[in-house]
Amino acid sequence: MSMDKWLDDDETKENKKRRNEIYGNLSNEEKNNLSKLKIRELVKKDKITSSFDESRKGFLTKVLEFKDWLDNRSYIKGDIERIQTWVENLYYMIESSIKFQNKTVFNKGEETLINSYKSIPVKFLDEKTRIALNKKMKGIKRTNSDIYYLRKLKNIIKEKLKDAEYYNILRDILES
Repeated sequence: MSMDKWLDDDETKENKKRRNEIYGNLSNEEKNNLSKLKIRELVKKDKITSSFDESRKGFLTKVLEFKDWLDNRSYIKGDIERIQTWVENLYYMIESSIKFQNKTVFNKGEETLINSYKSIPVKFLDEKTRIALNKKMKGIKRTNSDIYYLRKLKNIIKEKLKDAEYYNILRDILES
């Protein structure tokens, strides 16, 4: 490995000088505008990457409304029916959300895949790989170790499938 990779060449040095000169010639107002533009871009990226579902946000607001209503009550015994109604409504919201998520997962024909996955013996896969596969099938966020175990399993499967091709050839020879 040569050190030339790590050193700047003349062209990049000139570009840096030009950028610094141009930035130095700008007025303070123009510099502030540039920094505001950069901040706006960062904020837009955060808005795009936020995956906070609106239905969850709605559920959270309902829970907070219920909490505020409860905090303002001094005599709860008289409001038992209203409390039951609140709790039933919140429970219904959770239940419908879970059903909707399950329907979206199984609509893609993955139900048969999950059933065939359940037929695999427990001892066939190690625990960490099984956990990573469960997270992948259920759509749960995976950690780096989960990604590692899935990649490792994928490589093992590729090797085994190559071996299976050779065994098929040998079986065909023996059967003929």
